[in-house]
Amino acid sequence: MMVWRGVVIEESLENNDVLRLVKIVDTSEETLEKEDEKGVLHFHKIELDDDKRDEFVRKANSSIKQGWYIHIVNDGTMTVIFRDRTFTFNKYQKDKIDESRDYGVSIGILKEQMDFEVLIDDPYA
Repeated sequence: MMVWRGVVIEESLENNDVLRLVKIVDTSEETLEKEDEKGVLHFHKIELDDDKRDEFVRKANSSIKQGWYIHIVNDGTMTVIFRDRTFTFNKYQKDKIDESRDYGVSIGILKEQMDFEVLIDDPYA
């Protein structure tokens, strides 16, 4: 059975139903203390069976908030899920990586927060 691995930030979701499809293998917290951003983010390291991937992507597309993304990786292939938009690529498809990153920037995500080349090799980085 192929397993996808990735990270879901709980606060990026409008509802948590999508988390029912995954196994949470670890959770860490990060406290935001900037003037305009305060609070705690919960980073869930997840595993997802391949047979649930399509359902997960579909539900994540509609439950993730605008300006956030979820990534899942399996054997060198990455799927990046934004609100209503999904990209799938491997680390040799620079044009698709750039297209995905450019889209993220266009919806307000900092380029530095989308280090997809690193995440393909280490989905929990």
